[in-house]
Amino acid sequence: MWIVEELESSIDIVQLVSRYTKLRKSGANFKAVCPFPGHNEKTPSFMVSPSKQLAYCFWCHKWWWALKFIMDIENIEFKEALQILAEFAGKKLEWYNFKENKIQKNMYSLYRDATSYYKQALKNNPEIIKYLYERWLKNEDIEKFNFWYADSGVWLYNYLKEKWYEDSLILDSKIFVDLRNRKDKFIWRIIFPIQNLRWDFVAFTARIVWKGEPKYLNSPATPWFDKSAILYGLYQAKSEIVKKDFVIITEGQMDTISMHSHWFTNTVAISWTALTEKHLTIIKRLTHKVFLCFDGDSAWTKATKLALETIKNKDLEVKIINLWEWKDPDDLLKSGEDFQKYIDNALSPIWYYIEKSDFNLNSIEDKKKLLVELLQIIKSFSDPIEKDFYLKEISKKLNITESLVYDAFNRLKLERTKTTTQTKPIINSEEMAIWFLLLENQEYTEILEQNIIFKEAISKDLQSILDNLKNIDSLPLDKKEKYKAISMKIEEENQEKTPENILEEIKKIAQKINIESYKKITEKLKEKMSQWDDNAFLQYTEIIKTAKKYGIK
Repeated sequence: MWIVEELESSIDIVQLVSRYTKLRKSGANFKAVCPFPGHNEKTPSFMVSPSKQLAYCFWCHKWWWALKFIMDIENIEFKEALQILAEFAGKKLEWYNFKENKIQKNMYSLYRDATSYYKQALKNNPEIIKYLYERWLKNEDIEKFNFWYADSGVWLYNYLKEKWYEDSLILDSKIFVDLRNRKDKFIWRIIFPIQNLRWDFVAFTARIVWKGEPKYLNSPATPWFDKSAILYGLYQAKSEIVKKDFVIITEGQMDTISMHSHWFTNTVAISWTALTEKHLTIIKRLTHKVFLCFDGDSAWTKATKLALETIKNKDLEVKIINLWEWKDPDDLLKSGEDFQKYIDNALSPIWYYIEKSDFNLNSIEDKKKLLVELLQIIKSFSDPIEKDFYLKEISKKLNITESLVYDAFNRLKLERTKTTTQTKPIINSEEMAIWFLLLENQEYTEILEQNIIFKEAISKDLQSILDNLKNIDSLPLDKKEKYKAISMKIEEENQEKTPENILEEIKKIAQKINIESYKKITEKLKEKMSQWDDNAFLQYTEIIKTAKKYGIK
């Protein structure tokens, strides 16, 4: 039997698909919301047949069998998909380079072998194991989350060379700071590896053991490690998220480990980044209920508000776990307090905004101001049922008659309609770019930085924010209000767009800025050339070359 047939015959497609989306029994088959991007459905249209070992989406009008499903859902080639199926089926599959008669090595296998080395190094250093115990970690935690130790760059290098890895691949792994001196970037640190959705090791976080700075070291972004698309602990939490039908999201990896250790095993962490669209795409395959549990320090409010903006209008039910006086989830759990109580008392987004406001609810004037702010937030929600729920919540929390709250909201909508009809604001490309930068989404920022070519010709506002990303609250009041208005318009336009559509739009915005900048620069140079400025002729030639190279002219 050919290898593909052998693998597919040993795999239950229901179990395979359930790793990526939540399935519900429907007669002889199983139903789910389609896990593929391109449509935001609310009624499940994705069917999986255990008898036929096939999946079909009545919206996409496409069929999938096990191999094709893995290729499409992971966006990978045949070889990689086959390797994943083999791992899923518990079979060993080795790819041979028949020309050299040896196993071809790739980056994933290098990370896997590096992890094996670190694992043995921990066993060889009992004082580090003792240190982990003192940090409230149990043997199960150490094994579950792969806590290991980096003890020697030289020995690690020799170990990888024994596995036939080339120096170029070892260098590309970003594990070594200096390959010539065999200097491991993570030396003398506790290692806990990061895994992607395919369960491959793709990066490392390393914590200093005794004293030293920085406290944590992390692998840099690489082609195989996109932190905006990875949720730490998802591999360990996936089945529990589906089973409990909600996910708890923390900011720190240690918080997630501590949560798992205390039986809250449906917890994951964002790592060194804000919550992103890619994270939400992954989450929606498993559940539509999200509990945010960010640190209780001064940055908590900012991180939570940013996450709420990202989640808004994504067909997700979101609540915020308020840690009150606790520093972080790990701190709370170690105190012996019942964390379930905090989950049960989690706040809705509107309730959270009220709790975190600086207004005095005993003051009529403050209450009126807060009401206006809350109604502005609700206005930005697209779902009418969600709006209705939050309006009732405001009435209850602020102790204002429901009819008055609804009247105020309807007047606000009417005023907005009149304003929109009378003056339709024109938003230029640079203003749109600034708004996307203020979202502090790393992917958006990288696209704009990479695609805006003539940076010397852009506005001071855009230059300032591109060079030194600022939160909208740091802007002057007039500009803050301006970008809030822009954000409402763009959010409204982007409601039905997929993350891929939005990324394409950002590239188009960058190109429009390039065209406008090109015109500004060339007009100035033409004026100088008319006065026979030799330097202007040279600059004009270079600008023309650059414009042609990037398809601007």
